[in-house]
Amino acid sequence: MTTGPPLYCRDAFELFSVAFERLAQEFGAQLTDVDIALAGRRVRARILGAELGRMFLEAFELSPGGGQPALEIWLWDESPDTGIDARVRLECGLDEQALRASVVTGVSESGRYVCNAAQSWLNFLDLERSRIVGCVLSRAGLGIHERARPFEWPLRFWLRRLGLPVVHAGLVASDGAGVLIAGPAGAGKSTVALACVDGGLDYLADDKVGLEAVGAGAYVGHRLYRSILASVDVLDRFPHLVSHARRRDDDEEAKAILMVSELYPRRVARSCRIEAIVLPRLDAGLTAPRLERARRAEAATRIFPNCLPLYPTWDRDDFVRLADLVQSVPVFWLEVGGPPAALPALIESAARRSP
Repeated sequence: MTTGPPLYCRDAFELFSVAFERLAQEFGAQLTDVDIALAGRRVRARILGAELGRMFLEAFELSPGGGQPALEIWLWDESPDTGIDARVRLECGLDEQALRASVVTGVSESGRYVCNAAQSWLNFLDLERSRIVGCVLSRAGLGIHERARPFEWPLRFWLRRLGLPVVHAGLVASDGAGVLIAGPAGAGKSTVALACVDGGLDYLADDKVGLEAVGAGAYVGHRLYRSILASVDVLDRFPHLVSHARRRDDDEEAKAILMVSELYPRRVARSCRIEAIVLPRLDAGLTAPRLERARRAEAATRIFPNCLPLYPTWDRDDFVRLADLVQSVPVFWLEVGGPPAALPALIESAARRSP
């Protein structure tokens, strides 16, 4: 068993940074070095490993132009097909067993470092340097959530530091007017988001949105990823999309990834103002979906519990901000039933109504 002094988040971050720079020199031919757009910010991504770089670029959008990045991501792939073995990591003092014995997923006591010790990858965020560094131990072991939404855990902390808390909700838009789709897991958020982009509306999210206050009672929602992570029963309502779904045979959650950027490249928006909130409820007995006004108190009880699991990236100020949004825009129940093709018109109707 490996022995030695314990590693702290700070130590792991520094050692991973050194290891990445050594690997970038040795395996430079496999380096993907690009700027991506994330919640309206420029992020510099340096990914070692061709297949991991491809997977990363599918999830995020390239950022045009130049300028100083707001965040750096340094990541390498130790999967067998890369030829990048664990030698350099071990030489830098980063033994996996010792790391897992010392560091767990969470936040350092200082609040500066965020650690993510997942089964198939290790990554560390320094909030003051605005850099995430880490490695994928086995690309084949990445879960479907990690493939569809890379770095969700550390990115939530980084976005929160920028004043952009991540909300558990979907978001679609028509002519820049956005409708937040809020509710618990299984309420129909992915069904509504998928129906809307399939019906011609712009897509921003099916599950996680960056929320930004831009004025008194005015809010903008930012897209984080370009994918929809839908359950198999949702896909059953969109048979023309089944062949495009990506699944893992060992996925116990029966989820599939749809890359919106491939299916609807012109319908992927970066951000939009939020003009309304809909609260979907699945009702198999309906022959057609139905939109009706909801009380703001109903919206609060429907939305707020879903944000509790976002702790510790949420605090009191974020709940106050969300409560202000609920008070500032019209809120509707959306009874989801019948053909999904009827949903986009209802969402457009919600976006056009004044408080």
